[in-house]
Amino acid sequence: MGIRPRTRTFGRRALAALALALTPMLAGASARSDNFVVEAPSAEAARQVARYAEHYRTVIARQWLGQELPDWPTPCSIRVTLTGGEAGGVTSFGFAGGTVADQEIRLEGRLDRILASALPHEITHTIFASYFGGPLPRWADEGASLLSEDRRERLRHERFAADLLARTGGWPLPELFSIEEYPRDLMGFYGQGYSVSRFLVEHGGRQRFLAFLKDGMERGWDEATRTHYRFANARELDRAWRSWHSVASHSLDPAPSPGDAIAARTDTGASSDRGSVVFRGQSPADRASR
Repeated sequence: MGIRPRTRTFGRRALAALALALTPMLAGASARSDNFVVEAPSAEAARQVARYAEHYRTVIARQWLGQELPDWPTPCSIRVTLTGGEAGGVTSFGFAGGTVADQEIRLEGRLDRILASALPHEITHTIFASYFGGPLPRWADEGASLLSEDRRERLRHERFAADLLARTGGWPLPELFSIEEYPRDLMGFYGQGYSVSRFLVEHGGRQRFLAFLKDGMERGWDEATRTHYRFANARELDRAWRSWHSVASHSLDPAPSPGDAIAARTDTGASSDRGSVVFRGQSPADRASR
């Protein structure tokens, strides 16, 4: 089936993500691996990004799916812009017939922060896209991808979630699950998405989380909640999450994330604009087939 043009933009700061996606890239070198073609300002940077992209693809697929993905028929393009600042990324997908037709990742920032934070985040998006064959709910795609980032970023998003709950009480989960357009409070939205994703993963594992998402999109969130977490509905799940968050937000799961292994040893204290996802060619028929 041909791709029908339709664009949906996902991002932690929409303007920053859009600027990153549109910034021209003058690549100085390239590197190729089984599943990635990387363009970067230097040969060493291209090699490192390609090597870690393959590493994350293997590790994150095992974490979430219980097995590695087969090689993609067409390598994913990664374009890298190195700067002195924090890391950000944007990932775009084209879907056709319930599969990924094309995909591209763009990364910008310091190389150490790209490798520890932005790259595992964006690779997680590709794992989800390959598994579902279409886009996930925004809170889940971004929130769960944050679980792959290093400790520094995860702690930062715990703070975003705590701040959101203190200021506004956050979104009730039945509302959060149905959000289709990014709200104004993007960092609060990402923080709550991360916290809810962490809660669900810690209370049932990653594969149950994916099954919950699939059923939620197909049969509704109350039914998915009853089936996978044994709460009466999403409102009861909301109460359970809030009770958990009041305690769990002060600590992190001691198990390391994929990004922790190469996390930067120096902290500049600068803020970062996290990743985004752009979906192309997702027709109503494709959404119904997930």
